[in-house]
Amino acid sequence: MNISQIAEKGSPKSFLTLHEDPAVQEKGTLAPRAYFVPFAPTQRIGTPREKSERLELLNGEWEFEYFDSVIDLPDRFTEMPFTKCIPVPSNWQLHGFDKPQYTNVNYPIPFDPPFVPDDIPVGVYRRRYLNKSDGMSKILVFEGADSCLYLFVNGRFVGYTQVSHRMTEFDLTEHLREGENSIVCVVLKWCDGTYLEDQDKFRLSGIFRDVYMLSRPAGAVDNYRVCADMSGEITVEVTGASAVVELYDGDTLICGGKAEEGNAFTAKIDEPKLWSAECPYLYTLVLKTDDEVIYDRVGFRTVKIENGVFTVNGKKVKIFGVNRHDSYPDTGYYADEAKMRRDLELMKAHNINAVRTSHYPNAPRFYELCDEYGFYVIDEADIESHGCVNVYQNLRWDREGGTYNGIALTASDPMFREGILHRHRLLVKRDINRPCVVFWSLGNESGWGTNFREGAQLVKSLDSTRPVHYESTHCLDGTPDDVLDVVSEMYTSVEGMQEFLQKEGEKRPFILCEYSHAMGNSSGDMEDYMQMFMSDDRFIGGLVWEWCDHAFPVGEDENGVKYGYGGDFGELHDDGNFCCDGLVYPDRTPHTGLLEVKQVYRPVRVVKRGGEYYMQSKLHFVSAEERYELRANGEVIGFELPPEGECKVVLPDDISGDSIKFTLNDRRDGHEVCFDQFLLSEEDISPAKTSANVEDVIENGLTFEVRAGGARFVFDRRKAEFTVIERGGNILEKPMAFNFFRAPTDNDTMRGDWDRLYMRSPAVKVYETVLTREDGCAVIRAKTAYGRSIFAPFARVDAEYRIDGEGRLTITASLDADDEKLAVLPRFGLRLFLDKAYDTADYRGYGPTESYIDKHQACRYGDHSAKISQLYEPYLRPQENGSHWGTKRLKVSGGRNEIVITSAEGLSFSLSEYTQEEMASKRHRFELEKCGYSVLCADFAMAGVGSNSCGPLLMEKYRVPLKGGRWSMTIEVR
Repeated sequence: MNISQIAEKGSPKSFLTLHEDPAVQEKGTLAPRAYFVPFAPTQRIGTPREKSERLELLNGEWEFEYFDSVIDLPDRFTEMPFTKCIPVPSNWQLHGFDKPQYTNVNYPIPFDPPFVPDDIPVGVYRRRYLNKSDGMSKILVFEGADSCLYLFVNGRFVGYTQVSHRMTEFDLTEHLREGENSIVCVVLKWCDGTYLEDQDKFRLSGIFRDVYMLSRPAGAVDNYRVCADMSGEITVEVTGASAVVELYDGDTLICGGKAEEGNAFTAKIDEPKLWSAECPYLYTLVLKTDDEVIYDRVGFRTVKIENGVFTVNGKKVKIFGVNRHDSYPDTGYYADEAKMRRDLELMKAHNINAVRTSHYPNAPRFYELCDEYGFYVIDEADIESHGCVNVYQNLRWDREGGTYNGIALTASDPMFREGILHRHRLLVKRDINRPCVVFWSLGNESGWGTNFREGAQLVKSLDSTRPVHYESTHCLDGTPDDVLDVVSEMYTSVEGMQEFLQKEGEKRPFILCEYSHAMGNSSGDMEDYMQMFMSDDRFIGGLVWEWCDHAFPVGEDENGVKYGYGGDFGELHDDGNFCCDGLVYPDRTPHTGLLEVKQVYRPVRVVKRGGEYYMQSKLHFVSAEERYELRANGEVIGFELPPEGECKVVLPDDISGDSIKFTLNDRRDGHEVCFDQFLLSEEDISPAKTSANVEDVIENGLTFEVRAGGARFVFDRRKAEFTVIERGGNILEKPMAFNFFRAPTDNDTMRGDWDRLYMRSPAVKVYETVLTREDGCAVIRAKTAYGRSIFAPFARVDAEYRIDGEGRLTITASLDADDEKLAVLPRFGLRLFLDKAYDTADYRGYGPTESYIDKHQACRYGDHSAKISQLYEPYLRPQENGSHWGTKRLKVSGGRNEIVITSAEGLSFSLSEYTQEEMASKRHRFELEKCGYSVLCADFAMAGVGSNSCGPLLMEKYRVPLKGGRWSMTIEVR
């Protein structure tokens, strides 16, 4: 229904007709320009923008009214009484209006472009503005509004804008009167641009970035363009007015002159200090006119792709990055400067050097901070039409012509051409002066077609100094992608990357714009990818998906904030916890995956060759000794390590210990940057041999009973399980049984197979149990199988239980699992239910955080101690957590006895207050109920965690061997 058909003619409501017209992207707006804030001529260089005398920040409480449908909006809404208020910037769903919806792929509305539902939720904002005539133009700036905005001043229609994450300017000079004015904004939840904004995120609405009024004098600079390259040459072009140009190095003026429209200022400085992510050196640019001054920061740097290699300032740089959404549990899409700084400081502290602004431009201030901190930015247009995948396919997903290629449904559609090109134009125009931007990205997951090819050509015409990026994998019409400067893919396997190098005729470099999907207990394959990145110059690197978990508070209890995700807000459809896929929790507490990233991305590594140690630098622009301090087992070690170089480490003669731990610390603040560890020796954890014999060996029909060294063991022959292991009391609250299941991680995409095989509650078939005496020991041998119904047993186990005269139980087991039904067996080991008093673990293995066969780079091997509560990792969706790989010796204490488990091969263990069944059955961590026991899992083998929630299958080398494995561990109760 057209709004004009139901609105009184000439009323404000009759103007609300542009949001379903793909030919209209904006109306009444100023031309897009580079971001800058003007200052008064008397203000000091470097004054923060909020202190500018020419900027009036309009953030704060605005009057607000919400309507479930735009149809219900009064005709003369600019005159209606407002009864509510809302903070600006914010998202109205976080303030009691409407509800958040998390959807990844699927559109939140029917696919009927350019139309959107008649019942569009709408928020109406009003603010009083006091205008004092000063002869200057008044420019109203919105840095972001989702999804479109109609602007009215004093009841008159001023203009319209869409593209949620753009900077929009309206010249209000002719619309304002002296004294009080009324500014009214009508923001619709959907518009025709919604079809191009189907990003994987919570769908929220409203004015969500800063709003301010700029005062601009006559004869002001409308726009300017700065080019500063590694040669020291700088060019400043201006439009709208002439300007005096000054360039400062600190407080020192190093060059100056005049720029006029059509006559650029050019200069060349000798030996410029170059900008890079490692050394983000910035000069200060000043543009002066008679009544205004503009300050900006300039970085001299050159980015190129040369002979298939990405370079910064002539160096072959690697991208060790992360994808970042604007998502905060308290402010939704709004990121103030403190929040942005906190994100960037956390990234910097974890050795991340690049950010992809997935999947839209960030707030303008974010890029200035990236310039300051030093990050390579892949700046992405506000485009994603992911939902076309399901639109294109029929309900059976068997449409001829491709499956996932349907994502390109809009990529060559003339209806979307101008909308796509408009977004590309906005991207480049606003951020063109930022040195941190090293790639323009055409958008995300919208397929490839003629619209994007034309967009790439447009971007190149606007800026020839940066390469153009896009993941062009999916195409419906054969449009060539040779206009792109880089081949970009998502979640390609390590093997697939190697195959890329063999593609005939392909000479471009390769980047993983998304990889190592960090959902839940993840980041299990980081080191493998790092080795592949470093193996060839054509590999640029990759960016982990993604930075933060998206979730909002749904309450609070004694354990803190209770976070909700998809499906917790009454949505029509949702994608569950797929939004909880970050390296940090919503409150920015790091996941263990971020620690893994930090270690894998480390800038300096120590390697051992021929009994000697060498430092290798991945830094390109700074000598490591200028920035870092090296310690070996706590002692400071001097070194000289040039960029991209190697040097020998000279160790002190008196260094001692069973390992050498090299630690690299930042000289500025002392924080640990990374470490390397080398074992020199390992203690013998084999049980001491004993001449003592077992005391009693008793067969009681369905049980075997053994007494030895003051300990007593009872073995249930019906289940082939120990029901009693005691020394002064039974440590087992339940029988000790073989365990194959784990609470599925988000990456355990094969969890359905586990359930079909009834792996979490299998029945045991006992083929044989035999008790003998051998060499003074009691030996029980059992042959068992595990399954439930329908299929053959999924696992068969041959086990030997040897009890020596000291009362030590050594368990040796071999496994034969069904490799026809199983791709990945979660674990193979033993589970012990202990009294809850057993709350302390002392272990020699990889810690102190959780570790797995493919996720332990961030852990140190050695002696660790932790309480049971410290061994729990609180993922928002409960899942397998807190295991410790490579454990040679474990002591569990706190109860009547000490339980000591040793394994020469190394085992994985976890000690938890929750059962795996409980964690597998609950959607949220705040729903978990403690079982009343301390649950000890001692695993012969635990599968890695990988990143298969959205990525390749777990590598074969990180899986539990289904055939031929044989393991051993010893349990002793003291």
